[in-house]
Amino acid sequence: MSDGFVKLTSRDGRAFDAWRAEPATSNGAGIVILPEVYNVNAWARGIAARYSARGYLVLVPDLFWRQESGVHLDYDQPERARSQGEAADVDAIVSDVGQVAQFLRDRLGHSARIGVVGFCIGGRLALLAAIREKIDAVSAYYPVKLDQHLAELPSLNIPSLIHFGATDPWVPAQTVAAVQRLYVGAPHVWLHGYSDTGHGFARNGFPPYVPEAAERAEQRSLRLFEESLLSGKV
Repeated sequence: MSDGFVKLTSRDGRAFDAWRAEPATSNGAGIVILPEVYNVNAWARGIAARYSARGYLVLVPDLFWRQESGVHLDYDQPERARSQGEAADVDAIVSDVGQVAQFLRDRLGHSARIGVVGFCIGGRLALLAAIREKIDAVSAYYPVKLDQHLAELPSLNIPSLIHFGATDPWVPAQTVAAVQRLYVGAPHVWLHGYSDTGHGFARNGFPPYVPEAAERAEQRSLRLFEESLLSGKV
């Protein structure tokens, strides 16, 4: 199959779209990419292509279809993007992530392992999905509004990476400190700060991209998934 949108079904029976990136040769595992407030734009599809090139079957769901389906924005529309992010039904989207993961298992086999990568609001959603849904590993980049979930975050019990920008105005230092305290001594959760970076440092090709930090974060993510999803398969 070629890359393109596919139809999935929410738990209440409604259809929504997800961008599919097919690997040339499957490694037997799947990845769900949860994008920024800009939704499934060209950058998010590029991230999907990077993971599919490593053998993962990748899906990037339309996060905001309940507001309006198919609103995928370029980076010259920040106000509209933030508006749809603020209006998001977080619990409903997290449920959708569970459906996306199940779709991948239906394609790959019931024992297939599924990872989630999220950016910005997608990072927040990724961590919540890792707690509430059947997910095997998660990498969350600069997840916003984690202060609203401090009571739930200790339930994170799968291999997890959380990446923070040192000067990120959307993820306050006090929130980072609170999250760090939650996972002191946790053997399965790794937090990484990246100096001289702000929000969006992994947005390769677009400001405020910081190549060295983005590369380190991606290599850590790839290693996490290789160890957590592919162990015994490759």
